[in-house]
Amino acid sequence: MIIDRNASVAPHRFESPWLRRTIGKRIGRADRDDMLRALLVVSEVRIADRITAAWRELHEALDREIHEAERRRDRLHWRQSDQVAVACCHAARELADKLWEERQGANEALAECKDITDRLSSRLGVELTGESSEVSDTRAALVVLNEGLQPARQRFDTLISNDQEALHHLAQHEERWRHSTDPGITLEQIDGMEQDAFDDAIKQALERSGFQASWRQARVIEVTDDGEAGLVYCANVNRPAREDLTQVRAILTAQRLARQRDLRRVMVVTNQRFISRLANRLMDKTTPSVVLVQRFALQQWLEWGMPLRDVLAAA
Repeated sequence: MIIDRNASVAPHRFESPWLRRTIGKRIGRADRDDMLRALLVVSEVRIADRITAAWRELHEALDREIHEAERRRDRLHWRQSDQVAVACCHAARELADKLWEERQGANEALAECKDITDRLSSRLGVELTGESSEVSDTRAALVVLNEGLQPARQRFDTLISNDQEALHHLAQHEERWRHSTDPGITLEQIDGMEQDAFDDAIKQALERSGFQASWRQARVIEVTDDGEAGLVYCANVNRPAREDLTQVRAILTAQRLARQRDLRRVMVVTNQRFISRLANRLMDKTTPSVVLVQRFALQQWLEWGMPLRDVLAAA
């Protein structure tokens, strides 16, 4: 029988004389090996308790951050005309999704830690007659759960750090825009432009960013930069719906026009928020490769006045 010395189990603590004699005899019969085995089991239970508490703490932290991300996402969801709010909403949605995956893993680990603690605790108060394979497997599982704790914490810290950095950049952009003395073209104005007006706006913005426009036709502008030529394709949509996507056709058209003029640099500019998955994969797998300037980057460039190179570097 296991006797936990720290639990203050001693004969004088029991009122019944028979119980005092029985407990005293059991303690008296316990040899050194019994005490060492008892100490080992008690230590294992305490280690399991600590690991369980650590997973529980991580699970609670994930719960808090998920709640905060979802609250931020829901509060900003309706502000569709404000690109900063749209970007904040997108960041919150992405963070909540990733944290949810981490919480699922933490929840599973916590449940298994509790089960292991219960299994180890069940050995307290019974005769220890040797080591079973089940006990060995339980200990091995506890080691794996303990080793998984630190990487899970690091992933959590990285997600929170990346989210804070993204919000900081957005705050800087908004601050620059609010204090701009020469506000540019707004997204509302861009969305209402006819094709020719949009092409003009892009050409002027390219020239402000240090590019030279050498040739132009509808939707297409050929530019040079440091002696190297490239093609800019204007894939804008008048009054785009929120769900509208930049599609494969726009990417293929831009690449075809670039090949016709023997150009290896292609940039597609659009006032749409998203790109289809297939078009996104196509940009890197086909020649020439394509750089995409989407709605938020377009606002930074045309409305906030950020140089194109800075916009592309931040994308």
